[in-house]
Amino acid sequence: MKSLERRSKDILFILAESKEPITTKFIGDKLNVSSRTITRQMPEIENYLNIHGFKFTKKPGYGIIVEGNLEEKNRLKQLLHNEKIQKRYSPQERQLFILIELLKNKEPIKIYRFKSDLNVTEGTISLDLDKIEDILAKYEVKLVRRPGLGVYIDGTEANLRKLIVNLIYENNLQNDVLDILGDIVQKKNNNSIAFKTKNKLLNMIDKNTIRKVEKIVSEFERNINLDLNDSQYVALTVHLALVVERIKNGDEIHMEEKYLNNIKNNEEYVYAKELSYEIENNFNINMPEDEIGYITMHLLGSKKYFDQQRNDWDNFFIDNYRIIKTAKAMIRFIQNESKLNLMQDEKILINLTIHLEPAIKRIIMGMEIRNPLLGEIKENYPYIFKLSKKASSIIEKEFNIKVPDTEVGYIALHIGGALERNKNYTFNIVVVCPSGIGASGLLSTKISNEFLNIEVIDTVSAIDINNIDLGRCDFIVSTVPINIKNMGWVLVNPLLLEEDKKNIKNLMNKIPLDKSEKNYEITNNISFRDKLIKDINYSKAIMQVLDNYKYYDKIYLDNYENLINKITKIYTNNNSSYNQLKKDILHRESLGQLILEESSTIIIHCRTETVDELQLGIIKILTPLIINKKNVEVEVVVILLAPSNIESEYIEIMSYITQSIFKSKPIKTMTEKEIYQTLNNILEDFYFNIKTKRR
Repeated sequence: MKSLERRSKDILFILAESKEPITTKFIGDKLNVSSRTITRQMPEIENYLNIHGFKFTKKPGYGIIVEGNLEEKNRLKQLLHNEKIQKRYSPQERQLFILIELLKNKEPIKIYRFKSDLNVTEGTISLDLDKIEDILAKYEVKLVRRPGLGVYIDGTEANLRKLIVNLIYENNLQNDVLDILGDIVQKKNNNSIAFKTKNKLLNMIDKNTIRKVEKIVSEFERNINLDLNDSQYVALTVHLALVVERIKNGDEIHMEEKYLNNIKNNEEYVYAKELSYEIENNFNINMPEDEIGYITMHLLGSKKYFDQQRNDWDNFFIDNYRIIKTAKAMIRFIQNESKLNLMQDEKILINLTIHLEPAIKRIIMGMEIRNPLLGEIKENYPYIFKLSKKASSIIEKEFNIKVPDTEVGYIALHIGGALERNKNYTFNIVVVCPSGIGASGLLSTKISNEFLNIEVIDTVSAIDINNIDLGRCDFIVSTVPINIKNMGWVLVNPLLLEEDKKNIKNLMNKIPLDKSEKNYEITNNISFRDKLIKDINYSKAIMQVLDNYKYYDKIYLDNYENLINKITKIYTNNNSSYNQLKKDILHRESLGQLILEESSTIIIHCRTETVDELQLGIIKILTPLIINKKNVEVEVVVILLAPSNIESEYIEIMSYITQSIFKSKPIKTMTEKEIYQTLNNILEDFYFNIKTKRR
């Protein structure tokens, strides 16, 4: 009888432990799977119990149970203890297993052998071979399938070695190499396919060979005063150990004659010959010239700088001017994309230039670049990786080469470090608009999204600008002209147009990245009583917004004037108030309309004496309303009104609503209930954040 699956064995143990009927849901909860998954296993469960003479009962409405006394249940447990578990391997484990077997064998292997070893169907093996074919194609190695004969791989020795070494690094076996060098390899009692497969991969290079090669490399490094870091040291050791094994196996590598002749002109070739001589003596093998050429490439690739005095580099020589020019172009590109001022960061230019010199040289020479951090970089820093990949096209155009993702990953580390250093300098700004309740909040959000190193520390109205402490900020962004001395400020459109972004960036570039002369410490000497007052004001403001919220759906409006008249009628109850509110709204509108084309929304807002509490309203227009000379279509109107004289906490709440409400899905697509729930969530988040900051 075939062995049990692991899950079936676990289910049987649970049944053996149970004295009463149990449901498939109960079992699923125990095993952290669905009841449907348990149901799918039941045929195997029933078959096993029938074969071994157990009575299995299903009780509708109660569950399932294995009948029998304590002795019978113990017999089942003992059987399960002795039961072998049917192995199930992941596709990745199977594919690595097959790939290693193909690399180790020069003769074709029949599919039946893989089917038997891995306990899967021939169709599954065929699908695995399709995946392996894709992997091999990256290394220009072919997978050959011959019906009746079997499967084998065909490729040049250089490409096959490249594949083997990459498999070692992709499976983190460089750490096992270090263990071998330190003689700390332990015999592990592990029968998993992953463990066995990785051992097979590592065993393609004999452990004793690795140890002997490492001693040769260590002495060689000391004799010629070669300074290798850990990764370079392991890479050279693995390369030489693999060379030994492949030569023993009769596999020789070949290098194009023009490259070999170029390489021979370097002193590193002399060192490589000395190293090869030691390898030959220790392993009793002959090292061909082509092998010495590849060893030379390793030594050249580990050098940090090019020798500018050397004049025999031919195609390989790269002068410093081209490197620095390329590095500067990349930094300038990243700066334009990220809106961060990287050109002032001297460290990034130095670091990137030093890195690019040997990196470009390795690419030109066709040397493999490995990056064990690539997956982590792509997953955790996708934005930086994407930027670095775009910037790498500058290298490709300058040197007519293709920059692999592994190298892009290393460039991303340098770029990421520069972005992080630049972000650590955060420009603190104050945003100003006529009322402080509408445009400032929206503008703050747009600035924060556009500039990673700007923090909006306050949003205020133009009339209140002289009442706040500007010593805490680097500059001011305003939607209206202001009269401020001894402080840089920039006038922008509330929608933050491209020209506005450039003006902000220009102002940032003029500000030295040194806060030592500015007093940025915010002293928090507020009394307990004042804290209570602020909390009360926040609470009152939130209650006012919720209590005074108004929603109107499918309102017919045929022009902009009727819209203003409609809003004015909603929020006033006499002619005097009507005229004043209309005047206040039109005055604010004259300073610049706030229309969000992407969401077909217009924000009508102002501070006015005609209301004594905060007001928030939403109007959905029946048919799109055409507004201003640009013929912009508006479908939603957001109304924000606040009293003329009001505490700062009230203004802060209205500004926060403006920032947040447009971060969710467009209002025009939301129902009345969804809009009100969104408003509640925004206010609750605000209140929670305030409370958290006070702790």
